[in-house]
Amino acid sequence: MDGTVLRIENSSRGHAESLHRLLRDYETNLVRHNGTWQVEVGLGESGGLLQQLFATLGSWLDAEQVDSLVLHFEERQYSLLRPSDERSHNSHAALLERVAQLETALATRVTVEQAKGILARALGISPEDAFTVLRKAARDKGTRLRDLADRIVASPGEAEAVLASAIHESS
Repeated sequence: MDGTVLRIENSSRGHAESLHRLLRDYETNLVRHNGTWQVEVGLGESGGLLQQLFATLGSWLDAEQVDSLVLHFEERQYSLLRPSDERSHNSHAALLERVAQLETALATRVTVEQAKGILARALGISPEDAFTVLRKAARDKGTRLRDLADRIVASPGEAEAVLASAIHESS
């Protein structure tokens, strides 16, 4: 392929093939590069300008130590990340894993917050005290905090009664 080439890295061969089919109106090649499947796109006359723009943006990200920026094209937004020696070469996989971890943490947090509210209301205590009660009950029962919170949220009446009696027994 002549001129400036944009390589789009994909998470699997299937994704690369799908993207390659989607871009059939462009000059493209499906390649395996550095252990990943990529679609090469010939950029034609605008390639040099686009390459210069991204080089400038990359230099600015490095100089300012900014981790990312958002590019807006019409109605779409794209994130551009600053390359870092601290991130692995295959950082998209690490980012996807981190997103999944954060989604799980957020879901857990929401459930625990709901359980705290149920307990605070039922027991007439502060949310902070409700969390202490929830944590102690989970430890005493040898269960994960998230699992106990899930049960409280699923059936607040039963969970409140169990926890209320546990508090009175331990006081």
